[in-house]
Amino acid sequence: MTKRWAITWACAAVLAACATTGTPDGAETPATTAAPATHEKISFDGKRATPAERNVCVAAGGTVRPDGILGHDQCIRPYPDAGESCKSKDDCLGRCLLSPDSDDDVDQPTDDGVCQAMDSPFGCMTEVDEGIVQWTICID
Repeated sequence: MTKRWAITWACAAVLAACATTGTPDGAETPATTAAPATHEKISFDGKRATPAERNVCVAAGGTVRPDGILGHDQCIRPYPDAGESCKSKDDCLGRCLLSPDSDDDVDQPTDDGVCQAMDSPFGCMTEVDEGIVQWTICID
């Protein structure tokens, strides 16, 4: 069921990107759309992505690569709000992370939260929650 929705979503995104609208003088201008309010992780059924699954990932703006300690293929896509300022994960489609340039310490207030760039669940990251720096965690 998830695969069917992922394919449907990817097809809709491709069609929306190709849409144009007319102007009163008959000239065509590219259609514009707002950034999506959600971001659904594209998952694969097995350890390796099938050609069809790879196509869905790439059509959605992702890259297929081995990820995590087991090295299973993952579809890694950027979040539309990547790099925007945040105070907690409610401000982002992914996690609210402490900027790598920050020198703020754990349990201290910070204004250096930024929305997660990519949707890989793996790696080491320091989250920001309610404007407070949390402990660094590593997920693999």
